[in-house]
Amino acid sequence: MREAVMNEEKREKEAIKQAYELCEQAHSAWIKGNTLDALRYYEEALEIFKELGKLAEIANILEKIGDIYHLRGKTSEALRAYKACLDICENFEDELSTCIIAEKIAYVYRGLGEHNRMLPYLFRILEIAEKYRDPHRAGRALAGIGEVYIREGKLDSAKEALELALKIFRGMGAIEQTKILEEALKSLESRE
Repeated sequence: MREAVMNEEKREKEAIKQAYELCEQAHSAWIKGNTLDALRYYEEALEIFKELGKLAEIANILEKIGDIYHLRGKTSEALRAYKACLDICENFEDELSTCIIAEKIAYVYRGLGEHNRMLPYLFRILEIAEKYRDPHRAGRALAGIGEVYIREGKLDSAKEALELALKIFRGMGAIEQTKILEEALKSLESRE
């Protein structure tokens, strides 16, 4: 019995080593611009980590796979990878990673012109940013929310979100973001 357990542990260590080597090959291919090779290596490593139930590693690889698909313009595949990663982050209560992945998902939806689908992710980012007192992330989330509301024709809600974002960025001394938001609010007021 003890020998069987030791053999299983040895097989698991070898599998983990192989998966990390595949990740290194994927990273190297990515740096060289060989995204298809990087994708193939990451997917092979992903299968190994799935068999071993290594959720943190699975989440990290899913993010990389999402990044590659997004770069290649395969948005549905990118969203599928990002959302699977987000589920793992949420289950682990890893709120920083949740914010990062939620931002990536919102960015993909923005690129697709599906602004209304950005809202749940932007509100989740805002919730976490408020919890951890992260003004920059909160300001970006509010600016995104304001953008969505403008596109939906909810001008009062857009103005409220953009004014809050402006207040945050002014308080931070973020000159460029302040100018952008001031211009957005002027444009919004001219529409009213």
